[in-house]
Amino acid sequence: MSRLRRFFTDRDDDRGQSLVEFALLLPLMLLIITGLFDVARAVWEENTLAYAAREGTRYGIVHGSYGSPPADPTDPGCDIVICTNIPAVVRAAAIGVPNITVVVNYPDNIPGVSPAKKCADRNCRVSVEASAPFVPLPSQYLLNGAFQITLRGGSQLVIQR
Repeated sequence: MSRLRRFFTDRDDDRGQSLVEFALLLPLMLLIITGLFDVARAVWEENTLAYAAREGTRYGIVHGSYGSPPADPTDPGCDIVICTNIPAVVRAAAIGVPNITVVVNYPDNIPGVSPAKKCADRNCRVSVEASAPFVPLPSQYLLNGAFQITLRGGSQLVIQR
């Protein structure tokens, strides 16, 4: 019994060891914990951007050349559906994600017309890409936001009506 009691009692020379170990490991543990939070935030933000781009693409296929209002990618100005409505739909669907950049593209060319003319008719594709900057927590608080990552989400669908 005396050996067991001696094993579990504090020794005088070990009292400061746990405090030193805690002081050495605390920064590493905080870095790991904030890293896990940042990875979770980045995954959530990228999924939100993908969902928002998908919603913008759905809006684009509903409002093709025959939609109301119709999309006209051949317009040299800025068509209301392509330059105004689709980015607004994407930004509205990306709740909680700031500073979103939206790129809308109709990648199919109209047959028999110059390559500069894009197609927004049936069986033509609509592509929407949403991107936003992501600043990890250590960079935001320790480096004043010097390090950032650009997260992207995209979608491409075919106009069916």
